[in-house]
Amino acid sequence: MTSQCAMTSRPRKLLVYLDQNFMSEMAKPTHDRVRPDFRELYSVLQQGFWNEQLVVLRSSFHDVETSLAGSLRDAIRARRSTLGHVDTASQENIRDSQMVASLQKFLGRHDGSVICHDDAFEDEPDARVGHYDIGVNMDWMHVDAKEQRQRHAAQLDRVRQRIRQHSISYDEQFRIEMDIARQEALRPYSIRRYMAYAGVTDEQYSQFVQSNAFAEVPILWLEIALMTRLMTAHSTRRIGQGDVTDIKAMATFLPYCDVYGADRFMAGVAKSLQVPESYGCYLFHSGKEGVANLIGHLRTALAGIAPVNVPRLSIFVAATDDIKANSFSFFQKVGTQAKMAESRSGAWVEVFGFDDGRMPRYEMRQARNVAAPFYGLQDVVAIECSASDGTDALIEAARKECRSTHFVLVDAYQDLPDDFMMQALETPRDGKSSVLGYRVYSRDR
Repeated sequence: MTSQCAMTSRPRKLLVYLDQNFMSEMAKPTHDRVRPDFRELYSVLQQGFWNEQLVVLRSSFHDVETSLAGSLRDAIRARRSTLGHVDTASQENIRDSQMVASLQKFLGRHDGSVICHDDAFEDEPDARVGHYDIGVNMDWMHVDAKEQRQRHAAQLDRVRQRIRQHSISYDEQFRIEMDIARQEALRPYSIRRYMAYAGVTDEQYSQFVQSNAFAEVPILWLEIALMTRLMTAHSTRRIGQGDVTDIKAMATFLPYCDVYGADRFMAGVAKSLQVPESYGCYLFHSGKEGVANLIGHLRTALAGIAPVNVPRLSIFVAATDDIKANSFSFFQKVGTQAKMAESRSGAWVEVFGFDDGRMPRYEMRQARNVAAPFYGLQDVVAIECSASDGTDALIEAARKECRSTHFVLVDAYQDLPDDFMMQALETPRDGKSSVLGYRVYSRDR
C-alpha cells in the first residue's frame, strides 16, 4: 500500500476499458451474428494493441460476467486475450489506495494526485506486447455470483421503491448514502485498517472521515453519485442485476482510463453527472451511434500515438523443406537466442514463421497427447502463406508484418551459431546486407 503517487501521468499507451456487452458482441461465433460496426471496432482495437499503442484493460468484473456468459465464455476469453494482457488491481485495492492518498493529502503530507496509475494495474500497461496470454479459468470462484447479484439488485430495488414513494431528491439521497459510507468507514475494522496503512492517529482518521475530503474520494463519490442518480432520476425503472456491476466497474476504473465503453443507459447516467469530463476520459455507449463515434475517436487518437515499444529487428523464417525437417529444434534455437539478446542488450527481436499449411506438428514430451505447433513453445507469430509463394511474395508479406526498420529472411536451414542473433542485430547498424548468407531487408525498401 502506497500513500503517495509516484506516477504523475498516465501511461503512454491509450488505456481502454470496455464493459462486458462490448466484449460479448465482439466474441459472437459467426460473422453473421456480429454487428458490422463491432467487427470494425475489434479490428481497430486489435491493430492498436498489436502496434503497441493501446491496451484494453481486464478486471475482476469481466471475470464474473464471463463466468455467467454460458456458451460464449471461451470465445470472450479468446477475444479478450487478443486486445490486452493487462489486469487491473482489485476494487478493494484501488479503494484502499485512494483512501490512503486522500487521507495523506487531507493531513498536508503530500500534494500529489489521488488517482495513481501505479496502484491501478497488476501489469505494466506500457510493457511490450507478448504473443501469448496465459489465462486461468477461475469460474469456480464465481459460482455464487448470480445469486449475489440478484440479492444486491433486490436490496437496491427496495431503496428505489422507497425513493419513489417518498419523492426523495438526488441531493437528499446522496447525503443519506454518504452518511452510511461514513458509518462504515468508522467501524473498528476500517479504523484499524487505514490507521495502519496511513500511519495516522484515531483522531486524525475520524476528522478525515467527517470531512469533505472523504466525500471526494473518487471511487466513493462516483459509486454513490452514480447509484443515487440511477435510483432518483429513473425511479420507475427496476434495478437490474447488471446495474450494480456496471456502476462499480465505472466508479473503480473510469478515472484511470482514456476511453471507456458502457451500455447506452449507464453512459447516459454518467454523462448526466459530467463524470467523464471530471476525469479527462472519453465515454462512449454501445449503440450504433456510440460505436461509430468510438471508432472515429480511436482512429484519430491512434494517428497521434507513436508505438511505445518497437522491435530492433525482425526475423522471418520461410517454410522450406529443409526447415520443415528441423522445425522444432530450429525455432527453439532462434527463439532462445532472441530471448538471450533481449536479456543481455535490451534489444527486442521479433520472430515470425511462415506456414504454408504443411508445417509439422508435434506432441509435447512433458504432456502426451498435447499438440504443439511447428515452432514449439517459442514466442513466434505464424503467417499464412501459399506453398507456391516465391521469395518476392514472402518479402512483401514480411514488409506488411514487420514493425522494426529491418528484417532478415531466413530461407534455408543451417546449424546456427550461438551468436547468430547478435550478428543479425549488428547488420543494420554496420550497413551489411546479409548475415550468414541470409539477406537483410529494409521495411521501407
